[in-house]
Amino acid sequence: MLLFRLGPRYLFIRSKNIDEVADYLEASLGGDVTEFWKAWEKSSEYSTICFITDINHEKTYVEDAVKIVLINDVSTVILSSIVNSHMCHLVQRVDMGPAAILMRTAGNEPALIDKIKEVFSAKEVDWYEGIGLGEKDDTIIAFTDKVLSGPVSDFLEPKLLIPQPVREVQNRLRLEGLKLITQSLDDSQWYELRINIYDSCGKYKENYDRLMYILSKLEIGMVLGESWTKDYAVMLYSVLTYQVRLFTFFTPKEIKKILLALEYTTEGKRIVDFDLYYKNKKIHWEKTAANSKERKTKLEMVKEYRTNMYKKLPPEDIAVLEDMEKSIQRSE
Repeated sequence: MLLFRLGPRYLFIRSKNIDEVADYLEASLGGDVTEFWKAWEKSSEYSTICFITDINHEKTYVEDAVKIVLINDVSTVILSSIVNSHMCHLVQRVDMGPAAILMRTAGNEPALIDKIKEVFSAKEVDWYEGIGLGEKDDTIIAFTDKVLSGPVSDFLEPKLLIPQPVREVQNRLRLEGLKLITQSLDDSQWYELRINIYDSCGKYKENYDRLMYILSKLEIGMVLGESWTKDYAVMLYSVLTYQVRLFTFFTPKEIKKILLALEYTTEGKRIVDFDLYYKNKKIHWEKTAANSKERKTKLEMVKEYRTNMYKKLPPEDIAVLEDMEKSIQRSE
């Protein structure tokens, strides 16, 4: 479960031959000429966004870029490639922009941002301002409530510009990041939950694989352990279930919604029971309603939760999940 990771680096390249430099970056380094926000949508922690400007600037800013090129490689590889290919005559100057760190939020997002701002003596900025004001030994922290394992383009405001090198910010976040996130949770705690898997058709492994796939893709939390156990669904009558112990900052209600979405297929067919327990109390599906007056059937609520879950997944992950479910149904 990622709580923070690096974002792309920034290179400002000044040149009289803007088109030739952009063509070289495309042809030799697989660069993609694009716009700033589209570059963010495609970038990873190993990417570099290159801003190519003319030479008539004392300091360059994002707004000065005539062309923006996204390269899915680190800045040192780009610079060494320019030097070794004897293309230096096309470049007048290269400046390194600030580093970027993406941090995941949970609970009280403004409280977390305010605390980080205080800890690092940071300045509130937007992307353009932060990249323009920041130097190579500065760091921008951007906050998101999305998972960090893939590209991220949906950020909260504000961003924070920190006058410290990224390695120092990283080291401190490794020591204090979890504590800061915990303090920002609505009740300042994580939850230890038990998920019991029961399938009358015996497809335990298949449904376990689906569950773990979604927990991983949504970065829900950490699995503390798993084992076979007995669940007393009816007084004096036990059934064998497979239990997963989950440690997460998501509330039991939020986790129950995800489990309900996985109990049923997109066609509304129930294929497994995922029972959720918190502090030895079972969390019932009725408790996931937005309010006690909400009058929806269980299937209506499941459809809504499934739709919400799909909004958090890319199309390829949705396709994998549905293929797993089709495989279960074919083998019944």
